[in-house]
Amino acid sequence: MSIEERLERIEALLSIGVKEVLNVREAAAMLGISADRVRHLVSDKVLPHYRNAAGRVTFLRSELTDWCLATRVPTQKEIESQAATYVVLKQRQKNRQ
Repeated sequence: MSIEERLERIEALLSIGVKEVLNVREAAAMLGISADRVRHLVSDKVLPHYRNAAGRVTFLRSELTDWCLATRVPTQKEIESQAATYVVLKQRQKNRQ
């Protein structure tokens, strides 16, 4: 990656921090993917987006953040805790019968 490309990326990331409505290039920089990938996600209706009267695609930064965080993966400790709770509850059910 050239210095010019790196500077453009830094500028884009800085502008994202103050803007609420983003264009495709800014959304791509925020998500860390290419603009082409963003366009594919838009055409597949995977990424939340808006179209203005001119047909331009825009994004709300907060919705992109929510989209990124849509599925939380539990930690190993949380999984073990859920498993222990499940075993205890099943044992109690069995003892009541």
